[in-house]
Amino acid sequence: MHTNSAVPLYKQLVQQLIVAIAQGSIKHGETMPSIRDMAKQTELNLHTVHKSYKELQLKGLITRKANSKAFIINHHLAPLNDSDLQQISIELEQVLVGAYVLGLRKNQLQQIINNISQKYSFS
Repeated sequence: MHTNSAVPLYKQLVQQLIVAIAQGSIKHGETMPSIRDMAKQTELNLHTVHKSYKELQLKGLITRKANSKAFIINHHLAPLNDSDLQQISIELEQVLVGAYVLGLRKNQLQQIINNISQKYSFS
């Protein structure tokens, strides 16, 4: 975690867990560490981890019942909603505008997309 980052710690944890799910490090049906255990592993506050888990649940990546463990659900079965698509579009636009200012060309962008797609086995 980067404590000096403008990105809140809970969002950093969410992103790390999403990457782990995408890479297959955390698989469908696996039990997530308890909030307390994750807080110890990451050296984050319990409330920060709870907020991260809640966001993952809202994104449809984990399922939790009151006072029970969280489980990874198949991320390919969780369709993107309009809000997710809009957020992705906003974030991509910010990155692409910055990259354009730095001189990124369309063919370079396509190569980056291809590399990332292969890395995470996007279909």
